Amino acid sequence: MLPKEARWFAAQVARLGDVAVFPMLNVGSHTAEFRARTQPWIDRHLFRPFAERGQSVVHTDIQDAPGVDLVGDLTDADFLDRVRARKFRSVFCNNLLEHVPDPDRICRALTAAVEPGGYLLVSVPHRFPYHPDPIDTMFRPSPEELAKLFPNTTVVAAEKIRCGNLTTYLAGRFFQSPAAMLRTAGERARGQTGADRAAGTGKPGRPIRFLPWLVRPFVQTCLVLRVPA
Repeated sequence: MLPKEARWFAAQVARLGDVAVFPMLNVGSHTAEFRARTQPWIDRHLFRPFAERGQSVVHTDIQDAPGVDLVGDLTDADFLDRVRARKFRSVFCNNLLEHVPDPDRICRALTAAVEPGGYLLVSVPHRFPYHPDPIDTMFRPSPEELAKLFPNTTVVAAEKIRCGNLTTYLAGRFFQSPAAMLRTAGERARGQTGADRAAGTGKPGRPIRFLPWLVRPFVQTCLVLRVPA
């Protein structure tokens, strides 16, 4: 997630009001370290303020790791039933759909995971470099294209957000945590990210492919959708 993206979603939650969106399920949550140190603006703008207000966010991921509250695959019927029993008022899914082979299936599960009348807060890159974790299908939809994956929902807010470029991202990362940024850069150069680290696989990266993105702007597709009551 990028800083402007995090601030946009924080503003959407504030506009909807806590009663409408909590408890919240954060799907594809990654680890507590990732949210607080690798990309600290995630906790700063979203999950830390939510916790300070006493609101419940449950983090779920397919990998068991510190900071993951529920481990499982939403496309598994038994796991989805467990999630639905928690009666979440909103589901947050950030930069996950480009990393799965069948986004339609995931989107159906996301819709099923939220209570009737609840909200889906979803983002996907629209203009962003290839970044396998462990795959990147290069799914780069517009807001209209993304909304089509959630039939029978109502678009509450939709925007393509310009989020700086690789230069501003690296500068922000270095300012927040130089050690974390350098560690991530080394892992990416070795192809060891996300599921690759867990599986002990991965291929060496090609940093040259990122050079145009030092000046080319990142753009994120961000949506808030309401599930029928």
